[in-house]
Amino acid sequence: IKPNMATMLGFIATDAKVDQAVLDQCLLQAANQSFNRITVDGDTSTNDACMLVATGLGMALEETSQLDIFQQALNQLMRDLALDIVRDGEGATKCIEISVSEGASAEDCLEVAYTVAHSPLVKTAFFACDPNWGRILAAIGRANIEQLDVSKVAISLNGYPIVERGALAASYQESEAAKVMLQTDITIAISLGQGTTFSDTVWTTDFSYDYVKINAEYRS
Repeated sequence: IKPNMATMLGFIATDAKVDQAVLDQCLLQAANQSFNRITVDGDTSTNDACMLVATGLGMALEETSQLDIFQQALNQLMRDLALDIVRDGEGATKCIEISVSEGASAEDCLEVAYTVAHSPLVKTAFFACDPNWGRILAAIGRANIEQLDVSKVAISLNGYPIVERGALAASYQESEAAKVMLQTDITIAISLGQGTTFSDTVWTTDFSYDYVKINAEYRS
């Protein structure tokens, strides 16, 4: 456990107890913002598991302010651990955050995020440090969502605009976009332009030569 999170969680654990029913809800919220929002290649393991243990000792936590502190600390801790899994992905050279906003629904935002995250062409472009906006836009276009108006789509990389109104941004410069792609942590921000407050985020990796090598060389 990272020191700052251990301190915050330890404060709650020693000064007040969280009963099992409350802890279950805390875990669900935290998992849906962390372990349930990461992917390397779309495949999963039968051994994947996430547990948060309550001893059942002591009085149940009742103060909302303390529960909020606990939830915030748990959310951050589990997100940090989930991102460590992404960064440790087979052959990964980049940790990519895909943040989708203004979809017709929260489900649409999540579907777009996962479609981009699972695109081999997007993932290999990021390994090559290629700001290939066409591959990202193509992945958005084939996402199974209720509503999409490509002319309203905007995309940026670490805040640098690459797509506006469904086409190459007027201010786009290849040299500037290439600088962003050299970074190891990159955020793809996608706005679907539906004028809503719905959003969701997924974290993934690039695909490198080593990804193929590692997964081709072992048998399970």
